[in-house]
Amino acid sequence: MPRKVRVMLATEGTYPYHLGGVSTWCDTLVKLVGDAEFTVFAVAMNPFVRSRFEFPESVRQVVTIPLWGTQDPSEHKEQMPFSEIFLQKQRTTVDEVSRGFLPELMTFLEQMRRSGDDPEAVGYALAAMHRHFQVFDYRETFKSEVVWRAFRDFLHDAAETGSWTEPSVFEAVQALGWIYHFFTVLNTPIPEVDVVHSSAAAFCGMAGIVAKVEYGTPYLLTEHGVYLREQYLSVGRSNMSRFSKRFLLAAVRTIVRANLHFADRITPVCAFNARWERLLGAPQERIDVVYNGVSPQVFAPNPESHGGPPRLLSIARIDPNKDIETLLRAMAIVHGHFPDIKLEVWGAVAVEDYHQQMLELRHALGLDDVVLFQGHSQNAAELYRQADILVQSSVSEAFPYSVIEGMMSGLPIVATDVGGTAEALADTGITVPSREPERLAVAMIILLQDEELRQRLGAAARERALSFFTIQKATGAYESLYGALAQRALREVAVAAGDESFGYPAVPPNRLLVYLQRAYALLRLGVPIAALDQFQRALDVEPGGAAAPAILSQVAALEAELGAGEAAIQHYASAWILSQVQSA
Repeated sequence: MPRKVRVMLATEGTYPYHLGGVSTWCDTLVKLVGDAEFTVFAVAMNPFVRSRFEFPESVRQVVTIPLWGTQDPSEHKEQMPFSEIFLQKQRTTVDEVSRGFLPELMTFLEQMRRSGDDPEAVGYALAAMHRHFQVFDYRETFKSEVVWRAFRDFLHDAAETGSWTEPSVFEAVQALGWIYHFFTVLNTPIPEVDVVHSSAAAFCGMAGIVAKVEYGTPYLLTEHGVYLREQYLSVGRSNMSRFSKRFLLAAVRTIVRANLHFADRITPVCAFNARWERLLGAPQERIDVVYNGVSPQVFAPNPESHGGPPRLLSIARIDPNKDIETLLRAMAIVHGHFPDIKLEVWGAVAVEDYHQQMLELRHALGLDDVVLFQGHSQNAAELYRQADILVQSSVSEAFPYSVIEGMMSGLPIVATDVGGTAEALADTGITVPSREPERLAVAMIILLQDEELRQRLGAAARERALSFFTIQKATGAYESLYGALAQRALREVAVAAGDESFGYPAVPPNRLLVYLQRAYALLRLGVPIAALDQFQRALDVEPGGAAAPAILSQVAALEAELGAGEAAIQHYASAWILSQVQSA
């Protein structure tokens, strides 16, 4: 019986540890894509996180990579014994760092200075650094004095050539610290899968780039929000220095362009995102929009009227990107015309400082009893059923779930024209420019005073959602993509091995031969790490077999080529001893 496609779902700051639209999308994938099993590769801000979701049986493994909050970056590598971590530290010398890591780091930094204009070089540098960290210690490498000196000299040269301003010592240390934390992803072994699917063109996507370069694994990239645009907004409103802002955004831009370059297929959730992707170098022929989808059964209109004044609803986490300030200022205007109208805002607090600012603004505007911050809800569908109008005031969105959930629930919607919001609504709702509370207020007042218009727009929104934004359409598209990408990769390996019979055999008829064919095919394809893995699998089939000395010698040669000198010597010795035993 054919096995399921093995998918590594890479996330960053979202699923499974945080709520929100991207996490909802991930949860839908792992629960409803029937022909796949998943490894969740979750980049988190710190190790002190807990899952906000129950995993279905299709989630076979969760790998968590905390970027901050650990004493040692190897702490999250739970499968690695302490003895190996200790040996990695022992074998990490200045010579090894200078030879195997520093040139690749400098390639990445130079690409940062050049806006990532050679993403191919970036990807191969990331893969080489990943290779280095599978043999040598991450912390000892980065803390080496030779790395600091080279980084300091690079920043000085960048300042002299006008790329960035000359940083202070603090700014330089902070900048290298960012690289140190972000590259923790490269210190993590990549699980063996058939397809990598990243939920963002972000640092979590480095796993997809490395898997593509090293193992030939197909890479599928889905952009929800435009990661680079969101970072521009976030960094722009921070109080960082000019140098720090430019350095951080240069790192992000370089990673984003590498993700877009190496992805076999790019599936933005709306056409708005696709425009950004093309501007950043992604070819149109690799881009296919796959809209988010929701269940028509779960999100359904309420057939009964609740009576009383119309109810306003906003589903938004408390975050600057949701621009709650504009929402509050618009409500102050609405309240002057409709004193009995209240607005419920449902969503978790994402940024506590911003939450406090919004509470103070609400009080200053005299809206304490008018705008109600209700926190996170476990039953969003019921909130839509009890509402009359949905309001969204964001300054940045991708293809917001709240909008398509509201549409499927038959609600008239007022929303800011950001991201794919207008693309979702078309002519079934009212869109206004962002950061304009007066325009937002006018649109709300139009709907509040016209019940017939509310009903007509709500019905049209439901029809549009049924036509384009069902959960079956979304999950079916990804299921097809997983199968097509995995089959294409198998075909490429089979052709390189001279074997046109490819598929997903549950038990290979001759495992030793299959692994050896794959290994030599992968060598011809230029992915030695993947070839080494297949040679080692062949050894596991017949550890003392007639072919074992030759396989051990091949393993040793590859290890020597990849910089694992000690392991290579051990395997050369094992090959010689085994050959002597077999010939005796």
